[in-house]
Order: sequence, then C-alpha cells, then structure tokens
Amino acid sequence: MYLTAVLLIVATAAASAQKWWSGAEFGFQHPTVGALVEPASALRAAAWQSATLGGLFLATVIVTLGGAQLIESGTWGALRLYENRSHVLYGRRLCAAVVFLAVVQLLNGLTLWAVMRVMAFLRPTPTLPPNAFDAGTPALDVVDAGSAGWAEALTAAGGALLVQTLYLSLGWCAAALLRNSIGALALGIGPWLVTAPLLVLPVGPFVPHSWIANLMSLPGEAQYRLYFWSQATSESSSALSAVLVAGCTAAAAFLAPLLLRSERVLRPVD
Repeated sequence: MYLTAVLLIVATAAASAQKWWSGAEFGFQHPTVGALVEPASALRAAAWQSATLGGLFLATVIVTLGGAQLIESGTWGALRLYENRSHVLYGRRLCAAVVFLAVVQLLNGLTLWAVMRVMAFLRPTPTLPPNAFDAGTPALDVVDAGSAGWAEALTAAGGALLVQTLYLSLGWCAAALLRNSIGALALGIGPWLVTAPLLVLPVGPFVPHSWIANLMSLPGEAQYRLYFWSQATSESSSALSAVLVAGCTAAAAFLAPLLLRSERVLRPVD
C-alpha cells in the first residue's frame, strides 16, 4: 500500500517534470504545466490525479490489502468475535483509508510543487498565457486551466476525497461479494476501464466517469498532462455532479457493511 502511494507520487512528479523539460525544448511552457510552480495549482493537480485513474488504482489496492485479504484469510470473521458490528469495523477502516489518501494527496501536491520549482530553476522557460493562440487554432482559452487559487485547490481536494470514498466503498462491495483478493482488485478497477468507451455515445452524460469529470472540473487541455480520465463537459453542472457522486458514495457505503455481515466465524446457531 505504501509502495503504491510512493509510486503514484513519483510517477506524477516525473511525468510533470518531463512535460516541463519538453516545453523548455520548444521555448515555452503550456499554462497547465507552467502553473505548477505555484503551490495551490500543484495541490489542484494532485487532486485531479487522486480523483482519476491514479487515485482509483491506489484506493483499490488499499481495499485489496486491507479488506479482501482479511476476508479471504478468515481474519475478518475472527475480528467479529471482538466487534460483532460489521458497520463499525467497516467504518473504522474506511475512515483510516480516507485519512491516508488525504495525506497522500497532500504529499503528492507538495512533491509536485517542489519538483516543478527545481525544474523552473534548472530550465527557466516562459509560460504562455491562456489566450496565447488565435481562435482558429486549438484554443487554450476555452477553459483557463492555468493558475488556481487556494479556494479552487481546496475544493478540488475535497472533491477528490469524495470520489476516492466512492472507489473505496465500491471496492469493499467487490471484496465482500467475491471474497478473493485478485477478484476484488479486478472488479474494483475493471468496470471503470470497460465502461469508459461509453462516454463517446449518447449515454455519455449518464456514465459516472462524466459525473466525476464535471465534479472535478477537469479541463480538456490538462487531459493526459495532469490526469488520465475523461474531460469535463458542459452538459451538467458541478453541483449536480457532486450530488450524483455523493449519492452513489452513500449507497455504496451503506451496502458494503450489509454484504460484510455474512462474514463471521461463528453462526447464530453456534
């Protein structure tokens, strides 16, 4: 779990440093990359990473190691000899995982900011303004994904924790259903990858990927630069997407302890 978190932080910093180096070769930096020398923008970029593919993988690994393995080995049933209330055991582990993910997100943002400051010192390069291109070229002025204020960064961080709570709760549901570590890992990540092509179909606005993208306000110009996910669309507001994601999170968090109630060492007849 710790190794996965470290790999995510290192991969985020390395990818951004590579983007800066490539921009230096051309003599200018893209606004989404150049803004990372500011701490608030770096924290927002870390939140984007946490809410998308990197955060999904980390959350699923946490559930696999901290949940599915306990169920598979029978340890979860043994724990219920000391605390029979499955929702209490589940709630404690969920809260601990969310706190851990919040710390990882903060460390990711600080590392990203520090690395980009070093890159700016080693290869000082001007950053293009968001409206650098004319209207007839691929526009950077459609969404200003450059500098972020602290309010925007903290909002993105809170949204990322909500999304990761959804990933965790769905992962616990998969672990309770399959009772297998490999199966829980596959079911925790697989459906998100398999259903991603639905975004290009008319049902795209109804796919959870789209809700997450709109909740996080993921700009198209930062796609594959700062996150790997669908970009935000204008078909639904961030507030509506937040309600949908929160509703799915609450439903999954309610369902998971119900599924875990069957995991016990002693049956009522005993």
